[in-house]
Amino acid sequence: MNNISHVINYDIPQNYDDYIHRIGRTGRAGKRGYALTFVE
Repeated sequence: MNNISHVINYDIPQNYDDYIHRIGRTGRAGKRGYALTFVE
């Protein structure tokens, strides 16, 4: 996937590495990206 500027999480993965991988989809190649996580 390319050119993703925002990731919105409505759940948090149990595995830390999965979370980092998911939010790492933003901000590639020197671009700015944002991750928003909803927690209840």
